Amino acid sequence: MNFRLRSPEVSTQHPPLLVLLHGKGANEDDLFALARHVDPRFLVISLRAPHEMAPGYYRWYERFDSPHGSIFDEEEIEASRQWLVQHIADLVTSSGAAPQQVHILGFSQGGAMALALALTEPRMVQSVVSIAGRLLAACTAQAAPATAMQHLNLLLQHGSQDEVVACSESVTACKYFSKKGAAADLKEYATGHTISPAMLKDALDFLSGQLDGEIPRTDA
Repeated sequence: MNFRLRSPEVSTQHPPLLVLLHGKGANEDDLFALARHVDPRFLVISLRAPHEMAPGYYRWYERFDSPHGSIFDEEEIEASRQWLVQHIADLVTSSGAAPQQVHILGFSQGGAMALALALTEPRMVQSVVSIAGRLLAACTAQAAPATAMQHLNLLLQHGSQDEVVACSESVTACKYFSKKGAAADLKEYATGHTISPAMLKDALDFLSGQLDGEIPRTDA
């Protein structure tokens, strides 16, 4: 497992953990540049996706274009999902982070994987920021029951001019989680497939708010 780490600047025995998941064709350095802006209470870990495209370039899953739309490599999606479940659990244990305060921010494919974890392993996650992500159909069959999602807080951000992942993908995901009883909010921005300054500010405010208003959970 390859990752970058920023220790919390506020000393506490079991800090909240923020996991950063990059998009396709990037690596653990990509989103780690955001760490200096993140609430100092967080332990921040930026992970490298497990599937190598070329030296320095990684993906969570492969996607192919076809005359009938996108085709997703479901085996790679499931492999990455299981990889994340195991490695996030290991990082919580090894770092001493609070297991009930795991938060995830992902961009593009990273956003999709963040939503996949919230969908299938909601008790591992307190909140998710998905930027230009999507709900992966390959994971919906493994969705946890709605009763396990009541504590979830999700912020879905998307550019209305996104030419890579349609904004409608986040609309669909937001509606799905809302029907499951999670607190899901969608914000659209006049931008393309990127993390704009406005997106970053809203994401950071959302994450800080999770710490300020967080109620300790007792579920296993």
